[in-house]
Amino acid sequence: MREKGLCCCCCNRVKCIASGHRRLQLTGVAIPWSLVGGALAVAALSVSLRGVCRSPLEAVSLAVTVTAAVGWTFVRFVARGFRPEFPKWTLRFVLLRAAIRTVNELYGDRMVTDVQHARAIRAQSEVVGSILGWVYCRWYCRQVEPVDFNGLEHLWLRPQISRKTEAQRLVVMYVHGGAFSLLSPRFYSFFCASLAASVERELGRRGSSAQVDVFIANYRKTPEFCFPTQPNDVVAAYEFLIDHKGLHPEHIILAGDSAGGGLVMSALLRLRGANKAERLPLAAIVSSPFVDLSESIDPASARICILTRSIAKAARIVYHPTWSDRSTWADASAIHCDLSGLPPVFIQAATFDYLYQDSVLLAEKAKADGVNDWELDVNEGVPHVFSLFPAWVLPYGQVGVDKMAVFAADKFTKS
Repeated sequence: MREKGLCCCCCNRVKCIASGHRRLQLTGVAIPWSLVGGALAVAALSVSLRGVCRSPLEAVSLAVTVTAAVGWTFVRFVARGFRPEFPKWTLRFVLLRAAIRTVNELYGDRMVTDVQHARAIRAQSEVVGSILGWVYCRWYCRQVEPVDFNGLEHLWLRPQISRKTEAQRLVVMYVHGGAFSLLSPRFYSFFCASLAASVERELGRRGSSAQVDVFIANYRKTPEFCFPTQPNDVVAAYEFLIDHKGLHPEHIILAGDSAGGGLVMSALLRLRGANKAERLPLAAIVSSPFVDLSESIDPASARICILTRSIAKAARIVYHPTWSDRSTWADASAIHCDLSGLPPVFIQAATFDYLYQDSVLLAEKAKADGVNDWELDVNEGVPHVFSLFPAWVLPYGQVGVDKMAVFAADKFTKS
């Protein structure tokens, strides 16, 4: 019995030793693969953040910082009884805002002033925009048609089946934002598909069956090019629609957001100043426009907005290198120009916008210049370019889109 017990004990010991060897072997395999996986994760993170980070270590640090900011935002959301800080916000939006603002605060100036980073963000925006645009265009039965002009790619967004003549067609020429440096026309395809559908819906309510197309205009970006290249490109794109596509100015509405809104105002001023008043568009729509080089900010809005002082200041410097010399501003600072003789303009403003005062001052300047057909649409408790956020992120964003659509439909049906 004793020999049998010793035998069992020896067998168990042998099994334990064998099991230990197997664990060591597995660990030996697992450790290298864990290192490889970690290295790949860091590499992927570095590539995805190459628009703001200069090294893998910086990318990891930013990821940790953003994660902490988003996590703390969620904790505060829970502490408020699962309610956002402001009534028009949602959990999706507050988390996205926390991430965007954190990145902008840390590296906003770098994204705008460094060519390598700016180009990386543009490339990434094209990928994201192409995916979102494909989804939204299918939903709204639209198609994207690239157009090459002036050495740039522009985009047509049209119904999949064109159904109207030129006389029954409204074209919204959209000039995208992005601090004059970032983003691309493709990033705006999802928003413009939604805008076109909303305008058509409003036209239908007024008894019009007109087709609405959107032409997303491109322009050369900073920091590679500075003022006046961008407004020159916008005017050239507008005249391309008239001279090469045979569109009548009364069938075109110029629209743009942020930096793009500023370029829309510059284009209007240039057309009027060149004695081309007969070529001015039917109307214009600007959302959170960048129209003041003197940096008139609202401190209360600056704390909340996704747009930060660093990125706004950097955009101002690279767009207009002599911005500190007021005599060189020209139409880059629309609120300091004579606004009389321009077509009706819809100014969409947000009280939580870093550039809120730009919108207010633009409307006040127009009124002082004797303009009576402009509209200032003030939206309480929402941030910079809020209308661009999809409804599933910020439901009030669709309210902003619908307001633009009402203005566009009113002007077209009354023309």
